[in-house]
Amino acid sequence: MEKFRTENNFYTLSEMCLLSKHNIIFDFFSVLISKNVTLGKDNIIYPGVIMETDLESNITIGSHNVFFNNTHLEAKYCGEIIIGNNNNFISGGISIRSNMPSSKITFSNNGRYDGRINIFGNCDFGEGSQIIGTINVYNCTLIGGGDYNEKNPDKRAGLIKGFGTAKNIVVDRGMVVNGFGDFSQATLELQSNYHKK
Repeated sequence: MEKFRTENNFYTLSEMCLLSKHNIIFDFFSVLISKNVTLGKDNIIYPGVIMETDLESNITIGSHNVFFNNTHLEAKYCGEIIIGNNNNFISGGISIRSNMPSSKITFSNNGRYDGRINIFGNCDFGEGSQIIGTINVYNCTLIGGGDYNEKNPDKRAGLIKGFGTAKNIVVDRGMVVNGFGDFSQATLELQSNYHKK
């Protein structure tokens, strides 16, 4: 087992033990983390999480993030994934793939990503941003703001929710795009249309 991990540039079980000095990794056997992954402190990693890179790509993760079961991060072909602090990648099977030449996917801090979500291309998710639903996200930008605990919903970061494919969309602070199939047909709305101030 250790041989196969080494041959594929993943941390060995003994090296995973060292990572767990500063992070919580619930199941060393089901979690795979490539050696090109930089991991901060106090992250919580549930079983079945994969953080995978090739030798030319990088994943950088800050601190206090939570990666629930079956979250998959993949950076290949000089791709890059950057994750800040205090983000929640909630159960449902979230796949984040920076696997096109020189693509970059960035998550700031305090974000919430909940559902069966596939993220590709060049994406920038600002402070407090949210994606909720069963959504394919490609080349999208969510402008930062308050997180989901912000009392005034129109001061919250951009939000994508619903189901379908969101492509080349920019969602400003305080706005939400609620898509059903083709997000290009959806209208940007104030978040206060869904939540009282």
